[in-house]
Amino acid sequence: MAVKGLTRGDILAAFEARLANDPDTEFEAALTQIHRIAGFRLADLLED
Repeated sequence: MAVKGLTRGDILAAFEARLANDPDTEFEAALTQIHRIAGFRLADLLED
């Protein structure tokens, strides 16, 4: 999960909400988070 900018409460709430996901929904959610993480990392590289 891309946690940048989230509070501990936000993260725990997201984890709890995702527990009910079926495998296909969770796979899509995971891919979305991977794309967010990649975006954060690219942005950090461009700042330097």
